This record gives sequence, structure tokens and C-alpha cells, in this order.
Amino acid sequence: MLSFGLIVLFCGFSTIFAHFINAEPTIKDPLIKVELIVSGLSSPTSMAFVDPQNILVLEKNSGEVRLISKGELKEDPILKLDVDSTTLTCCRGLLGMDIDKRNATSITDVFLYLTAAGNDNIPVLNKVIKYKWDGSNLVNPQTILELPATPGPNHPGGKLALDTEGNLFTVIGDLNNEGILQNIKDDNELSDSSVILKVKKIDGSALLDNPFVSIKNEFPTSQVEKYYGYGIRNSFGLAIDPVTGNLWDTENGDKDFDEINLVYSGFNSGWKQLMGPISSSGVTENDLAILPGSYYGDPIFSWEPSLGVTDIEFFNSKNLGDNYENNLFVGDINNGNIYYFKVNSSRTGFDFENPELEVDRIANEEEKDKIVWGTGFDGITDLETGLDGNLYVLSFDESNDGYGKIYRITVNH
Repeated sequence: MLSFGLIVLFCGFSTIFAHFINAEPTIKDPLIKVELIVSGLSSPTSMAFVDPQNILVLEKNSGEVRLISKGELKEDPILKLDVDSTTLTCCRGLLGMDIDKRNATSITDVFLYLTAAGNDNIPVLNKVIKYKWDGSNLVNPQTILELPATPGPNHPGGKLALDTEGNLFTVIGDLNNEGILQNIKDDNELSDSSVILKVKKIDGSALLDNPFVSIKNEFPTSQVEKYYGYGIRNSFGLAIDPVTGNLWDTENGDKDFDEINLVYSGFNSGWKQLMGPISSSGVTENDLAILPGSYYGDPIFSWEPSLGVTDIEFFNSKNLGDNYENNLFVGDINNGNIYYFKVNSSRTGFDFENPELEVDRIANEEEKDKIVWGTGFDGITDLETGLDGNLYVLSFDESNDGYGKIYRITVNH
């Protein structure tokens, strides 16, 4: 049976999670070390570096935005939002955050994804709200996206990623819907779920070159003009490749596979017909619900069985050495592992020393340890390249009421 802590923070995985072993985090590379810099967080989901001295952290269940200033976790939150995170609604809450890194030393836009609590007159909704960071507080809230939260309550997604062109990506899972966006053909409605959305960061409006703008009139009650891709079961990781500007995601399977995907405009990930490579599924592309302008995209890499992958991060720094710069790290919530991937020269896949991984791009139970880079981090929820050029890990201990920590990974001088 799934432990309660994991259900509350990251429901939607059908695999049976092992209890975490309270071991100190370690990195396989002897030249790299791990430092604990902050503890005392509660069920943290995302972090962001707003300037060299300040880190913001989201706490899922309380709806609080916590401030870490000069390495110290401030006692009082800088913002408390009314989120839906009751026991019955397991996965909802304060879920995702990104900042406009191009303005990281001045007034900065901070984007939050949350499940806003409802009442008799207002439905529960997933929202993206933009704030201004003025150096000490988040001010001037502006709602730029409203998305469904029902039927749910699981698979609300919630991660955010800004590109360098002024656009914002976000992802929402299937919310237990079964329709066109979940590749069920005998349906004629779009549920605004199982989708990656791409909008203008200034106001949440659609881009004119989004892939499904031309079919808006066929689905007038939807936000199809904002979709960038669909067929997503659920995701806890979005990242922009700093070299190409392309979007990548992680996707969680029900039991058979987890995925890493390279996401181009019009991407169809295949859920609910399949997870993992289509060649392993018994499904063909003819079985999928094809929207005009879409394409099916096979995973770049898969784990078999599902182990609950979470955040994905391109390490845009030389601090750990040239070998790591602009390559990829992925965390998981089941084992507390960090996985390392060397991106190939075309930036469309990975180079592996292991010939079996190179051929089938699937890591089974025995093979997954070959790509493990770090261990002992409990349940990883976020990975970020800090403004100091080091790698930071946000994690929680489900056996200790979601007790959360931040680790810094640096060169071992």
C-alpha cells in the first residue's frame, strides 16, 4: 500500500514505493560533494532563485511561499495562498514556480501554479498567477491562466518553464478524464487536460503560431489555441534546453514506464493508449486521436517499470566541470536518486556507454543503476542550477511528515 505521505504529495503513481532509507546523500563522482544548506521545510514542491541572496520555496499543503535569505529559512512566509490540498484531494496544492531569469537582478516576474480552493459559488481551479518580486515580497498578482481541476483530484501537473522568447510553458495531467486529449477517439470534446500549454508570459494569451490555433472554431469552449502538446498522463518536470531552446519533459506512467520526452510543437505523447516506446505497446499510431497539426513522439528515454521521475534540469554551468555543462539531470521520488544523461551532439537524445541503453533507450530494474549519479536524497521534487552556478536539490522525507531540505552540489576542493 502506498504510504500516506507519498499519496498526499505525489499521487498518481501506481507502483509500490519503498520507504526511504535515511542515508546521507552521496554522488558517484568523487570530485563532487553534497552540502545540506536548508532544512525545516514542509512538503516542498518547487524552488527558484530570485537573486543571489534569496531563494523562494513553495510548500504544497499550506499554500505558503517561504523565503530563504542568505542561507536562513525565514520563520514567516512571504505569501500564503488559499489552496485546495485536503486529504481527499491528495495531489492539489501549491505546485510549480518559475522566474524570469533575464531580469534576475532587478524587479522579477515570478510565476506560480496552484490549485485554488473553491466554494459553493467558485469552482476549484488550477491557476497560473504572475507576481512581481520587489526584493522582499511578491506583489501585484495577475492571473494569466485558469485551468480545470476536476474531476481529478490526481494528475494536476503544475510545473512551469520560461523560454528565452518571452513565452511560458506549463503542463496539466489527465485529471482522470478520458477523451480526445487522452487519445480516446469516440469523443468530441476537449477537456483542457493532458496538455502542455504555451502562452505569452505577459498575459497568458495564445501565440499565433501555436499548433492548434486553426481548430479553435471547432472547439470554442476549450483553450485549444494555447495547447503545445497533448496525450500527457502527468508530469513533474519541464525544462528548456539552453543550447537549442527546445522543450523537454518527464512523464509519469501508471506502472509500466516513465519517460523523458523532447517536445516539439504539436507533440502527442500517446496516453491513454500507451506509455513508453510505441514498439513495446501493441499500439499503432492509427489507434491514437490525431488532431490536425499533431504528431506522435516516441520517448527519448524510458524507465521500466515506473519509478516516479520528477524534475528535469539542464545544468547550464561549468561549475562541476566541462563534462556536465548543458547536460541533463533527472530526479525521482521513489528512490531519491539523481540520474545523469549526456546529451548527444544533435541535442535530440543521449550518448550512453552502456550498449544496451544505447540500443533500446529503456532502463529496466537492473539497468537503471547504470545512470544513477546521486543517491540518498529522499523524495526529489526540484532540481535547479543556482545563480552561483552550482546544482541544487529540493527534497522531502515522506516518513517524517514531508520534512523538506535543500542540498547544494559542488566541486569537492
